[in-house]
Amino acid sequence: MEDTIMLIDFTMTNFTSFKNETTLSAETGERLSRLKETNTFKENGKSLLKNLLIFGPNGAGKSNLLEGLNLMRRIVLKNTEKVTTKLPMQPFLMNDESEHSGVEFKVNFNYDKSTYTYEFSFNKEEIIYEKLTYLDGTTNRIYFERNYQQYKTIPASLRNLMATTKKNTLLLYNAQQNNDEKSIDVIQWFQNDLVFVEGAEISEDLIELMKIPVVKDEFLRFLHFADFNIIDINIRQVPVQRTPVLIKFAKFFGDDDMEVPETLPQLFTVHQKYNGDGDVIGQEELPLSNESKGTQKVFVIVLSIINAQREGNGKTLLFDEFDDSLHFELSKALVKIFNSKKNRNQFILTTHELQLLNSDVRVDQVYLVEKNFQGVSELKSIFDFKGSRDTARRDVNFMHRYIQGRFGAVPSVNTDEMLSALEEVNKNE
Repeated sequence: MEDTIMLIDFTMTNFTSFKNETTLSAETGERLSRLKETNTFKENGKSLLKNLLIFGPNGAGKSNLLEGLNLMRRIVLKNTEKVTTKLPMQPFLMNDESEHSGVEFKVNFNYDKSTYTYEFSFNKEEIIYEKLTYLDGTTNRIYFERNYQQYKTIPASLRNLMATTKKNTLLLYNAQQNNDEKSIDVIQWFQNDLVFVEGAEISEDLIELMKIPVVKDEFLRFLHFADFNIIDINIRQVPVQRTPVLIKFAKFFGDDDMEVPETLPQLFTVHQKYNGDGDVIGQEELPLSNESKGTQKVFVIVLSIINAQREGNGKTLLFDEFDDSLHFELSKALVKIFNSKKNRNQFILTTHELQLLNSDVRVDQVYLVEKNFQGVSELKSIFDFKGSRDTARRDVNFMHRYIQGRFGAVPSVNTDEMLSALEEVNKNE
């Protein structure tokens, strides 16, 4: 693989429901050879997984795990304008100590021929700690390290930034503005190679892909084989309702002269139209927003995959509630694509679809999230459970063992009591 820019692992402490230090790792488990040729790839001497699946019941904290990495990304990319600007701290609130402690984020990733580890901790007022490390051959070297406003390590080229970096600003951000090469690498990875695919909204960048004939043909072909009755896709400019609230919102994030656009591009799907005898009599065009949620989500997922391919691959794409509104066969097919030999991107997803455990995945690709009686979310890898390393070499039915509760993270559902609660509501009404 030419571009080495994948996530190795992400660690966070004291964020939302994750009170304790929690690490999501994409490194392969030791001595596992199953599906090695398809589900893994090597980068900078590390063996990494193409796909991670995070399971768990509703309310366990799966989404919080991805949101932690997303918040880290937002803090890295958006500088605080004023020293009084509050940082978006979301600590674990069910414990009096952690409520007043800092939030910690740490990410380890490959970028080009380098491997970086970047971490920081913060509270609402300031950056408590910040550190950038890079791999020099086989040796990890600290590039800069900071405790509050005291700098333990900093290259000579960045020393002028010590006095100009605010207490609530990352040195990394100021360093990349100073054209520092290593800081630019980190910023570019967060900006371009860590991709969060959220909801069913199609961004303008993805809509633009439909203007490229070869991409449009590829996408329509995918939809055909995924059993969608869509024969064409058009882009239309749709008028924007220029409400006072929208104008005020737009100006809040821009300058006084910012103009709210008159129209925005939207996708329309084209279907065949039939008469009462079942004969094709023409075509009918529908806004994508009128399609089912499942169809809209497939558009977002597949266009994101195509976009990553066109931008040179090597992206880490994250999907929350991946299986929401998708039928199982389609979810399974997409997971198979994620783990295919041809795939050159990395996919991390949270899901409720237990049957995906029966797909061609390895034990080190499967994570489980559960919440204990104190409200603390815990992340576990099936690979770490006793016996899973040996059974992984055989084609084990993970789903049945998962349902049996062997690995925990099983939803505790009592149908009779749920019905009883609804009856009580009706009585009270």
